[in-house]
Amino acid sequence: MPVAPTPPSLSQEQRVAASRQAVANRRRRAEVKHLVKTGELSLEEIFELAEREECVAQMRASDLISALPAIGEVKAKRIMRSAAIADSRRIRGLGPKQRAELFRALVR
Repeated sequence: MPVAPTPPSLSQEQRVAASRQAVANRRRRAEVKHLVKTGELSLEEIFELAEREECVAQMRASDLISALPAIGEVKAKRIMRSAAIADSRRIRGLGPKQRAELFRALVR
């Protein structure tokens, strides 16, 4: 039976720093989702932002799509299925065809 790798041992200071960074990343992603929901950021701007900010690039594609105005969970799942995007896919991991399919489905 394979043994699971053990996580690296971190000092208390390293754990606190990592925790603070994780909280900052979650807040930034929540802020970006709010800007998307209010229409202040377009889909194209999100992809540009993801190239500059690691925490935005790590956002799940499903979270981004469902944050768009007039898109709910059901419609987001339908769009993702038609664009062949897995539920676990991150913005960074979307290929050119998937991005093009998203633009086709969302930008009218």
